[in-house]
Amino acid sequence: MAPSAQSPKVAGQATRHPALAMLRGALAAALVVGVNAAAVSTVAAGLEGLWGALLGLLMVVVFSGAGLVALHLSRRASPTMQLAIAMTSYTGRIAIFGGLLALALSSESLARHVNLTVLGISALVVVMGWMAGEIWAWSRLRIPIYDLDGEVTA
Repeated sequence: MAPSAQSPKVAGQATRHPALAMLRGALAAALVVGVNAAAVSTVAAGLEGLWGALLGLLMVVVFSGAGLVALHLSRRASPTMQLAIAMTSYTGRIAIFGGLLALALSSESLARHVNLTVLGISALVVVMGWMAGEIWAWSRLRIPIYDLDGEVTA
């Protein structure tokens, strides 16, 4: 009997959407780390520190999350196409990030309202939390090493 869409998750059942499971784990870890970074930054650097930490959290969530969403959307493509999509997504996100960083560093208005040092440090800390959450979620996925849908011939 094939599992239905409403069947409860049982032991040994394969994870249907691994990229989304990794996104949930990474997002939870990043939010915990980001909220703590925002609290510490507010105490240490005031309102400018809060804005810097929140902007760092937002940047990490958007840019890292976009990669996992791209992988999820390409889940039915061939492995070669998935690699091409992942590399294109990564290259595009780095290019956009570099452009936004150059714009931010030359903006006087942003420098007046946001502590850029806090932004950089909190972004690094949130990236580490994101990666830890993604690794944690990946280690708990149920991905079979053989095709469960194929017929068994003896």
